Amino acid sequence: MAIIGKIRKHYWMLIVVIGVAMLLFVLTMFDKKFNGGGGGKQNKFVVGVIAGEKISLNEFNMKVEENIELQKANSGKDNITSDESFQIRQGTWQQMVNEIVMNKQYEKLGVTVTTEELDDMIRGKHPHQYIVQSFTDPKTGKFDAKAVNNFLQNLDNVDPKMKQRYLAMEKAIKADRLSTKYNNLLIKGYYMPTAFAKRSYEEANKMAKVRLAGVRYQAISDSLVTLTDADYEKYYNENKYKFNQDKPVRDIEFVVFEPKPSNEDMAKIKQDISKLYGEFQTVTDVPTFVNSSSDNRYDSTWRKRGYYAPGIDSLIFSSAVGTILPPYDDNGLLRIFKIMDKQARPDSLRASHILISYAGAQVPDIKRSKDAAIKQSDSILAVVKKTPALFESIAGTMSDDETAKKKNGDLDWFTDGGMVPAFNTAVINGKVGDIVKVETPFGYHIIKITGKKEPSLKVRVASVDRKIEPSTNTIEGVYNEASSFAADNNTIEKLEKTVKDKGLELRKGERTDAMADKLPGVDHAREVVRWAFQKETEKGAVSNVFDTDGKYVVAAVKTVVEKGTIPLEIMKEPIKPLVMREKKAEMLIKKINNQFAKLKDINTLISEYKIKVDTSEISFASANIPNYGHEAKVTGMIFGMKKGQMSAPMQGEQAVYVVILDEMKETPVTKDFENQKRQMAMNFQSRTNQLSMILQEAATVKDDRALIY
Repeated sequence: MAIIGKIRKHYWMLIVVIGVAMLLFVLTMFDKKFNGGGGGKQNKFVVGVIAGEKISLNEFNMKVEENIELQKANSGKDNITSDESFQIRQGTWQQMVNEIVMNKQYEKLGVTVTTEELDDMIRGKHPHQYIVQSFTDPKTGKFDAKAVNNFLQNLDNVDPKMKQRYLAMEKAIKADRLSTKYNNLLIKGYYMPTAFAKRSYEEANKMAKVRLAGVRYQAISDSLVTLTDADYEKYYNENKYKFNQDKPVRDIEFVVFEPKPSNEDMAKIKQDISKLYGEFQTVTDVPTFVNSSSDNRYDSTWRKRGYYAPGIDSLIFSSAVGTILPPYDDNGLLRIFKIMDKQARPDSLRASHILISYAGAQVPDIKRSKDAAIKQSDSILAVVKKTPALFESIAGTMSDDETAKKKNGDLDWFTDGGMVPAFNTAVINGKVGDIVKVETPFGYHIIKITGKKEPSLKVRVASVDRKIEPSTNTIEGVYNEASSFAADNNTIEKLEKTVKDKGLELRKGERTDAMADKLPGVDHAREVVRWAFQKETEKGAVSNVFDTDGKYVVAAVKTVVEKGTIPLEIMKEPIKPLVMREKKAEMLIKKINNQFAKLKDINTLISEYKIKVDTSEISFASANIPNYGHEAKVTGMIFGMKKGQMSAPMQGEQAVYVVILDEMKETPVTKDFENQKRQMAMNFQSRTNQLSMILQEAATVKDDRALIY
């Protein structure tokens, strides 16, 4: 959205200023804590090491801030949520890992992008797709090469945020080109010998016709199987390679104590809202009363049917203007509604504008005086009213709204109430084709109304809201309860027993990463996670009380898993079904072998296990057994059999199988393996994109961000 769209949140400016001041204070204290207050020492504090390169706190924070600003610019928002900030911080680290690891590869191979090459991708005959997307006229759908040159020539004079977005795009173009060159090196270095293609062709076309009986593991009840420590150790040792942990994790158990309004709290809230309901009857200055009495500020937005909760929506639209409705419970809010106005208004509006700003208005770097702005805007208004066809060309050259300027002033469709009030009212009150002038905090706008949707009935409602929330006494009581719980249950054994005895809910954050910021049911659990990963926090430790946005959490560390092979004691429960399967396979194979010793007949299995013998064709390449699933090991053994041979019992993923090979179908004879080579080349090319992740996994990466964030 253009500059004018940002005004929707301008009244939060005071909150932003306070937030910035608090942030500066926190950063100052942080600097003193880690750097003794010395300026510039953040550069010496290392948050991690990537492939031998140390990443300083200052360097990482600057990257994060750059990405936050880009996110704001791309989303059109002035602020981002804490969740978005966390995700950006995580993404920034991954971005740095990828850049450093891949740049080392580029340097080794001499892969570069020259200045001339980069300029050609921006201003050449065949510009990069990012440039094409950014400089395509939305009206004509055509790429404007002149706009690129004009923009670059004035790069130092454009909005700093716009310049930052462009430089980020330039960096992305260069990175994309480096990646393309690197992948092309890999692809061009690929060669498939005919012998390999022939083997692949034969494997893809080789088929075995078999009779097969499979006894599924469900044929033996779990209750009939006894697992010993030796069984677990055998499976664990044979499959230890599967149990590698690439980073430390914790299993966290925790109890949440959430303050909720007591009966006394509810009585007091209802008493307060009843008093406000009485006072509301005689109020003349409604906005002032709402802003001084309500938990939410006065909202003058026009709303259409369906906006409010079903229980109150129809009542609001059927009530006369001036009606004050009794208190209504709206999902955690007690609300008193007053119908301020009703009108038939369009949902969406469209307009173009020419902004003439002045020094002191909410547009940066404007030196024009207000008197000069008045004269210039009046002059432009007279010209475009006399010759409306000149509106777009003037908007594209003289407007102080740089965003809309690119589109010759067009603001596209916007919702009713989506613009600053004076601007919105002018478009609502005018007709399509009208050209009017209004003043807003951004300056003077010459507005051309270009579109309106069909009107529908809307209401403007004033609302006095009182949050249904616990009192200070109730909150203190819950906190004291949580504190007593933590003090009385200072071991995980005590905690688990108390939870069971008192019927409390024990929540589990399994395989929690060191940089996680959430736990099940707790959205802001960063401090809990940091505690769990502190060096002094051992397995079985119980925490003090954490305040997580009004919820009190007492946590315990159930398991500690460091990077490397996960110990058997931790893997014992997760691998139990697999160990059970191994034991059942052992039991079934032994039983079937005993039966076959007497009579080697596959039909023996039919009567014993109530199964049938399937006749199937099995492909070596797919390794799929119809009605059972993927069975690579069993398929391999089948293709090692001789025609007419009946197998011994074979252990598979889904069952124990006995197979008779009736026929091995030979592959069709051919000397042309070009199609096979093409398919194999395509498969290889599709996997080149995975190389970056493989290289990152192979690189030595030490991530110490959890010590700070």
